[in-house]
Amino acid sequence: MLGLKAQTPETWAHIVVQDLETFLTDHAYNEIKAAQSAMAVINHRPNNVEFVNTMSALAIEEMQHFEMVYERIQELNLKLGQESQNTYAMQLRKFFPRTKDREEKFLQKLMLSSLMEARSCERFSILIPVIKESYPELAGFYEDLFVSEARHYRVFLQYARKFGGKERIDKIWDELLDYEAELINGLGKNALVHG
Repeated sequence: MLGLKAQTPETWAHIVVQDLETFLTDHAYNEIKAAQSAMAVINHRPNNVEFVNTMSALAIEEMQHFEMVYERIQELNLKLGQESQNTYAMQLRKFFPRTKDREEKFLQKLMLSSLMEARSCERFSILIPVIKESYPELAGFYEDLFVSEARHYRVFLQYARKFGGKERIDKIWDELLDYEAELINGLGKNALVHG
């Protein structure tokens, strides 16, 4: 369904269970960044009503996810810590050559957003069975989020294909997936959504 070329090892989920506060803090901030990303791309197609409505709704949903993650933090008597650097996202951006071309930057943002949503989704699927025993309510929460993240992944990729041409975007997407697989194989040692 997600088409990722590397799978997160289950050991990552066990690291998360041992440090839920760090994981939930990271997840909360990732939801804020996802909302910001959805809002930022609106400026590239402000006259496309369908696109603006879709991205606006997606941004609102991401902020609702932030609120839900924050509620889980409070329910578990944990604290929302400081935002940590997202090495995964920074490294992913390096796949694309620097450009001043506004349209290229737009398409890159759509593909990067899609891939980050897909990886989040995959990570949640690894986490759910591991966390279910100790935190069944949290597992249910991530089962629900899985569906939403999968939809977001498809939305961003569909728009990249629509605006950039399916054949061209699919070629770049395949290369990006190869790059991401190498990147993710070096991660998974921290209690971070993408770390």
